[in-house]
Amino acid sequence: METSEQVKQIKRSFRLFMNGVTAASMRSKGLNYKINWGVQLPDLKRMAAQYGHDAELASALWAENGVRECRLLATLIMPADQMSADEAIDWATSADITSEIMEMAVFNLFQHLPYADSLAHTMLDNDNMVIRAGAYHLVCRLLKRGCSVSAATIEKLLDVARIDIQTTDRQLLRALVSCLQYMASTDPTQAKTAATVLNDAGFDAF
Repeated sequence: METSEQVKQIKRSFRLFMNGVTAASMRSKGLNYKINWGVQLPDLKRMAAQYGHDAELASALWAENGVRECRLLATLIMPADQMSADEAIDWATSADITSEIMEMAVFNLFQHLPYADSLAHTMLDNDNMVIRAGAYHLVCRLLKRGCSVSAATIEKLLDVARIDIQTTDRQLLRALVSCLQYMASTDPTQAKTAATVLNDAGFDAF
C-alpha cells in the first residue's frame, strides 16, 4: 500500500477510538490542536505495534501538521537509527509543537537517537519555551540512562537554566527543575553548580 493511502487509512481508524471528553479536557488545559480525536496513548501504542518501525510512514504522519494522533504515532514508529539529524531538528523545533507531543517525542524517540546530545544543545538555543522544556527533558533522560552528555551541552544547559528558572511557565519550570535536581543528586562534576542555580531561585536541590 502506498504511504499516502496508509496515512488516510490510519486517520480513518482514529475515529474508532475517538474520545470527545479527553479532547475537551486537553483544550481546557491549553493543548490546542487543529484536529484532536482524543485517542489515548495505549490505543496509539497498539496501533504502532501493528505498523512496526517505518521511517517513511513516520515522516508522512509527522507532516500532518496540527493532527495530534498523527504526530504521536509518528514518534512511536520512527526508527531511531534511520532518522537523520536534519529531520530530528525539524521535528524538535517545529513552531507548532505542543508540550504533549514534545514529551512523547523525547521519551519515544529523541533519547534513543545517536546524536541526542547535539540535538539537545540545538533545542536549548531555541526561543520557544516548549522546545527548551523538551531539551531539559531530553538531557535528563540521557543522564538517567547513563548516556554521555558533552560538557558543552551541560554548560549550555546551565547557562540557559539560570535565565529560564525565573519563568512563570509551569511546563518549562517543571522540566528545568526536574533536570537540575537530578544533576544535583547524581552528577559529581556539576552537582554543586546545579544545586546553586536551584537554591538561588528558592528551589530545593533534592
